[in-house]
Amino acid sequence: MIEINELTIPTKGTAKYLNVTANGFSISPTNGITIYWSLHSQGSRENEEGETEYYPSGNLLEGNLQFPQEQYDLWGTDDTHVTDWVLTELGLTEATEE
Repeated sequence: MIEINELTIPTKGTAKYLNVTANGFSISPTNGITIYWSLHSQGSRENEEGETEYYPSGNLLEGNLQFPQEQYDLWGTDDTHVTDWVLTELGLTEATEE
């Protein structure tokens, strides 16, 4: 899961995490592949040391994107190529530590 800058989804809640999964595909596709994405809220719990831990929680929104063949051909071994593309397509930004 990728931690994102907060996004309010009306009637659903606030998304803090993005999950990205490449659906099953041929080793050598010729027409791109389908990427599944889902946005999740943030849950919290107290750990054994009494500190608050945060984690991805409920699924707020999901869908599929068609990852173009041109992008697939550039993918290589670095999965951030895919996740960065999904972030851009959905208009989201990855959260950075302050």
